[in-house]
Amino acid sequence: MSKVLSKVFKIQAVIGLVVVGVYALIGLDLAIGAAYGFFVGMMNVLMLSFTFGKANQRAEEDPKSGILILYMSAVIRFVLLAVLFIIGLSFLEESQAFPVVLTFVLMQLGQLFNLIGKQRLTD
Repeated sequence: MSKVLSKVFKIQAVIGLVVVGVYALIGLDLAIGAAYGFFVGMMNVLMLSFTFGKANQRAEEDPKSGILILYMSAVIRFVLLAVLFIIGLSFLEESQAFPVVLTFVLMQLGQLFNLIGKQRLTD
């Protein structure tokens, strides 16, 4: 895993665990929803790190294929997230939906901490 993605992984993991912890203090059923949101967020980061590495390898040989991998990865991650949200929200109770979404959104906002002071995503 690249140094940049390792930092993103750590930031998002800390944010996700804090949110799960807060919901655990409120109630176990809400913590289950938050934990699923944490799972969805981590799957997104893992998929991003995997495809980012593949794109870097391919870009050394052919820059266009590296870019194609990044575009395809965005589509695949979008579909993966939609499927994970549909599956999770169909099995969880209605009261657990908000913690799922809130945990995921806050973890994605953690990406902003990684972008501070950068001009490009690859910096």
